[in-house]
Amino acid sequence: GAASLTDEAKAARAREEALVSWLQDNDVYMSPQSGWGRAGHPLRVESDTSDDFEPSGRGLIARRSIIQNERLLEVPGRLVMTKARAQEVLGAAVPEEMGEYIALALLLVHERAKGSASMWAPYIGVLPSIEDVGPSYAWAEAELALLKGSGALDSTRSFQAKLHAEYAALRETTLARHADVLPADVVTYDAFVWGMTMLLSRGVDLKDEDAGTGQLGLVPYADLLNHSPYSSSNFMYTAIPFSKQREVVLYADRPYAANDQVLISYGQKSNAELLLLYGFVVDRNRFDEVELRVALAEDDERYGEKAAFLASVGLTAAQAFPLLIDRYSNELVQFLRLCCASPSEGPLSTLSFTEPLSLANERAVFEALRAGCQLALEKYPETEEEDAKLMGNAAMFATLSRRQRMAVKLRRNEKRILLRTIRVCEQELAEFDVSEARL
Repeated sequence: GAASLTDEAKAARAREEALVSWLQDNDVYMSPQSGWGRAGHPLRVESDTSDDFEPSGRGLIARRSIIQNERLLEVPGRLVMTKARAQEVLGAAVPEEMGEYIALALLLVHERAKGSASMWAPYIGVLPSIEDVGPSYAWAEAELALLKGSGALDSTRSFQAKLHAEYAALRETTLARHADVLPADVVTYDAFVWGMTMLLSRGVDLKDEDAGTGQLGLVPYADLLNHSPYSSSNFMYTAIPFSKQREVVLYADRPYAANDQVLISYGQKSNAELLLLYGFVVDRNRFDEVELRVALAEDDERYGEKAAFLASVGLTAAQAFPLLIDRYSNELVQFLRLCCASPSEGPLSTLSFTEPLSLANERAVFEALRAGCQLALEKYPETEEEDAKLMGNAAMFATLSRRQRMAVKLRRNEKRILLRTIRVCEQELAEFDVSEARL
């Protein structure tokens, strides 16, 4: 009831206050008042933010207007979790050849098990559960069934298999050899997946100005920033002037008005990638894509010749290409021109696939593309109209769980891409009809 919710809210507020105190104790400048030669800290923590009418958890809000390229926050290097810190804390359990994600997941799990004795305890206290993040690899089978027809289902299954394989390899090597620092009852499969989930959903690429390279880091406070596909903020890992210490600095990618939520980009990702790693999708995500698989027809009389030609340029007889809402790749069209080339087109080595080979070939290309999109649409149990109707009924849509809503948004957006591509093919084919009528 209401009382338990307020208790929960009070506990969350207490954890946030503990984090802020810890950050201030560790020289993170958070005062909203301006001081000697320095502007007040421009951000504040908000417990419940929302984006696209969906709750998006804690976030950072502008206390005042912010100008482009303003320093938004600075976090001392000693608070940042990196592979180098994992090596300092866990010693030989983190050899040089161990990947950054695994090393940091082990550090996080190790520190979480230490409870209040961990230096990072106030930070770990505000980290979410796997359930809160909701990446598709942690979904139940009934929830995954809602992704039927989408490539997101295959990528989720292969990621689940990868996590199991990574953990099995760890058990046989690192955990067997270093049970003193990483006991099996601490580094369980669930704990490992939680650590990986934190890294996949909150790890940032720290660009090192001096070394010119990037490294994976967990940056306390900075990782409360939520995602926008259109932001271009980045984190710099730099030396502090007149000091041996380093710090992580985030600069504003654009101006923000007071009370705007300050967002960072997780990179240009399709909804299937966002759902897999971060547990959400972006409606009208302009980077969303559907992968279309195209292969030479095995009954093609020129099959052997075409397969050999493809092999000579380093390609196989089956390829996957991305379709976006407003475009498809030139490579897809070129591959289809080759697939549809008839004997009358002449030897393959004499053809330029960057240009139409003939009117008949170009017609065959768009007919094949349309058919491929129609086949892809048929793999989904529901139509785009059914999904749109469900999303359009606000009361009905609100009764679904957050994961169910994300699945419906994802598959509907993919169907929109396929339908849009079909319409483009039909326009092209109609133009061929006009051209042929003129001949």
